[in-house]
Parts: sequence; structure tokens; C-alpha cells
Amino acid sequence: MVIANAVHKASNLVNKLCSILCVVMLIAMVAITGMQIIFRVFFLALSWSEEATRYLLVWSTFIGGSVVYKASGHISVTLLTDHCPGRIQKVLKGLVHIICGIFCTIAVFSGFQYMAKQGTQLSAALRIPMRFMYMAIPVGCISIDLHIIDAILQLFVQNDEEVSLT
Repeated sequence: MVIANAVHKASNLVNKLCSILCVVMLIAMVAITGMQIIFRVFFLALSWSEEATRYLLVWSTFIGGSVVYKASGHISVTLLTDHCPGRIQKVLKGLVHIICGIFCTIAVFSGFQYMAKQGTQLSAALRIPMRFMYMAIPVGCISIDLHIIDAILQLFVQNDEEVSLT
């Protein structure tokens, strides 16, 4: 129970940070795109704006994916689980979380490998090392993995304790 509570608090904290980061990145994307429009019409076009918004979009996608996973907002087909008894429903939901966790863990390792191979390149306009852009993959997937561990613990540990208390 102590571990489940600690993981739940960590998951909530990461979710809060990711939510704030997503909002900040989306505001930055709107501001940069708006500046680009104004500069293109009245001055010289900004050479870096398209690249900056692209990288902010990539980061907000991976970070936002973890926020949506925490809220159970990703698309899912629940036809089978909705017609199963409670215990089987829990097992199927746990199995789905485990499969998602395996995928995200593979994505973390693949993201680190990709960072090692391509991370020394510099972006064309901003001249930022690409490892910072490719880092979005492992960071987003690690946060999803944390939410998956939390979801599994909440699904099995939390509910089993509620049943045993009544």
C-alpha cells in the first residue's frame, strides 16, 4: 500500500508537470506562429519559427500523450471488457496496461538508441543538438510507463484493499 501510494503521488506530480508543460508549449506555438505571420507581412520572415513550432509540437505530443493516458482518454475498444464480470474485467484492463507498458518500454530504449545515433546533428535553423528533440520519445514514454504502473497498482492493490475492508 505504501508503494502504491508513493507511485500514485509520483504519477500525479508528473501528470501535473506534464499538463503545465503542454499548456506552455501550446501557448508558445501559437505565439511563435502569430509572430511569424506578423513578421512575414510587415518585416522579413523569421527563419526559425517553423522549426521551433515543429519541435514544440513533437514535445507536446509525447508529453500530452502521457497526460491523456493518465486520464484514460486514449481511444479504446471496450466491447469485450464491458460484457465481462468484474474480476475478468480487471484482469483484461491489467493486461491492456501491461501491453501498453511493454510498447512504451521498447519505445524508451529505441528512443535512447536513436538519440545516440542522430543526437549529434544540429537542427537547420535553430542550431540546437537534435538529441534534445529526440529526447521527447523516451521522456514521454517513461512518464506513460509511470502512469501505467500507477494504473495497475490502483486497479489491483487499491480495489483489493477496499474489498477486504468491507
